[in-house]
Amino acid sequence: MKREELIAGWISNIQDSINQAVIQATDNDTEVEFDFNGVKVVVNASTDKIALLRDYMNSHLMEWEQVGPNPPVQYSADVNAQIALAKEAQAERQKVQEAEWEREAAEKQANFDKEVEGIEMEVTDTESWNDYVKVNTDGYGKACVDYARNWARLMQKKMSDGAELKDIAGACSHLADTEGITGFMYGAAVSMLSKCWSHGEELRKWHNKEYNHEGEGVVNPAMVTISSNDTLEE
Repeated sequence: MKREELIAGWISNIQDSINQAVIQATDNDTEVEFDFNGVKVVVNASTDKIALLRDYMNSHLMEWEQVGPNPPVQYSADVNAQIALAKEAQAERQKVQEAEWEREAAEKQANFDKEVEGIEMEVTDTESWNDYVKVNTDGYGKACVDYARNWARLMQKKMSDGAELKDIAGACSHLADTEGITGFMYGAAVSMLSKCWSHGEELRKWHNKEYNHEGEGVVNPAMVTISSNDTLEE
């Protein structure tokens, strides 16, 4: 049977891609192929879309370079056994990776703690800061608070040595990131510090200038604006 490329253009998810490919294959009486995240997917008019999706979801685990066009409705006992073994090996690799990440994070945090030892964040609005700490006890929120505190402490150290905030804020923002923050978390930290830290207003203006913004509030790199009166909550 003649085979052709999917003509649907870029589609964001595998399920929609399979659906569109089956429509094209049916209309043109062909096989249709497309690449999705490094795996070649092939369909025809009679492809079992559920089974094909299952095969695609297992393709990276099993290192299958192609799935379709005629996936089995059920795997054989041998294939099921191979998948089970592959999942066990994957879980073991992930366990080793996580242990290494935790070790590296702990080492990075220990080095950072030595860098800012004895330096307390200069809080100017204790009530608001305590509110931030109180409402952000989950992992994500606490990471925002911890990052904001660490960033402020490191900037204070650099400024006590004569540096200006505008010259060290960017570098310190990276050095204080011991856990791996997101764009939203970074913006949230700026928002908290702008309200509660002794150099908060200067930091807010520096940050906004980096994004060519003037005015109230804080520009968030994740395209979320947090006003100076907002309380960070999950």
